[in-house]
Amino acid sequence: MKVVIIGVGLIGGSFAKDVKKLHPESEIIGVDKNESHLDKAMELHVIDKKGGYSDLETADMVFVGIPVNVLVSELPKILDAVGDETVVMDAGSTKRLICEQVENHPKRRNFMACHPIAGTEFSGPTAAFEGLSTT
Repeated sequence: MKVVIIGVGLIGGSFAKDVKKLHPESEIIGVDKNESHLDKAMELHVIDKKGGYSDLETADMVFVGIPVNVLVSELPKILDAVGDETVVMDAGSTKRLICEQVENHPKRRNFMACHPIAGTEFSGPTAAFEGLSTT
């Protein structure tokens, strides 16, 4: 299974750790505007490699863990780039603006609005921990 994590911080990194634990054969590709987050996620084995939106077309799953104000503008671009069978999930804290932004998108069926209802006072890939997705 090929999983792309957009936003490899506390929530995205924790999701990546749980996917790796449950599906060790999975390939986890990290996408983040902060290059040091990607470097640290590689060092900690949270992700297998760095990537970009070009990896979305062949992904089985895309997990988006970026702030809602950025997600609103990025989600249509993400859906434009994914394959027809790719599942896209988000960890945004609110849903109205996100869902309104893509309600008429041709690949709206690929998007599942989610929220882990979790977090800590820490951020970045060093704050990621196993069990966030399963608690």
